[in-house]
Amino acid sequence: MTVGENIKHFRKEKGYTQEELGYMVGLSGVAIMRYEKEQREPKQDILIKIAKALGVHLRDLADTSIWEEFDKQYPDMGENVARFGAVTAYLKEMGFSVDFTPENEEGESYTAELGKDGHQAKFTQSEFEELQAGAKEAIEGRFYKKVLEQQKKK
Repeated sequence: MTVGENIKHFRKEKGYTQEELGYMVGLSGVAIMRYEKEQREPKQDILIKIAKALGVHLRDLADTSIWEEFDKQYPDMGENVARFGAVTAYLKEMGFSVDFTPENEEGESYTAELGKDGHQAKFTQSEFEELQAGAKEAIEGRFYKKVLEQQKKK
């Protein structure tokens, strides 16, 4: 959605007219109408005032088309990031220090350094991904082994 569409969406959600929102931020209703119709682009300071008046975060009003395009190109990214974060948190709970270093300026690849008990080990991105996969397989293997044990008891 565009900035104008977002302003209109949140304005209507709050039940404000263009005139009411304009008054709240020191503008005319016509100015709000122009922003909503994409006839004008609000400056940063005005956008901040509009966000405050609507009770939303500034990023909620931002043009989200770049993120929509990103989601189309990388549909599994959110799930991958969540899994990556969960694995990292789990390693830290187990007492490991975890440090990631980008390998290039674009941040397209990384190395992971794990530390524990005074020892350090560096993993390439692919090695760290293998580590994650191995942990998943080990946990699932133990889980299904336990399921089978419990089924035999019945």
